Amino acid sequence: MATTKAKIIKLNDLSTAIDRAVAANAGKAKLPGGIIMGRMITKAQAANTDLNALAKSVTKELAPSLPGFKLTPKVVIGDGEITCGFIARPIAIG
Repeated sequence: MATTKAKIIKLNDLSTAIDRAVAANAGKAKLPGGIIMGRMITKAQAANTDLNALAKSVTKELAPSLPGFKLTPKVVIGDGEITCGFIARPIAIG
């Protein structure tokens, strides 16, 4: 049985890789937005947590480590899952 080695990409290349994957599956449609990154938390954890404050804190903590990105705090709630983190949009250079 042949095995496939996982492809490793840099965070700076993640946006391009996602664009390629979307194009391969959604045609030539250019979808606006950025990469949503964060942690999934349970409803029990969320009950005692200010989710927006947590998202802002995480974003503030990571912003210096991601100088090529504009980070926007974000909480996404859907299908019984909660993701708390940020949206990362590459900053255009030039």
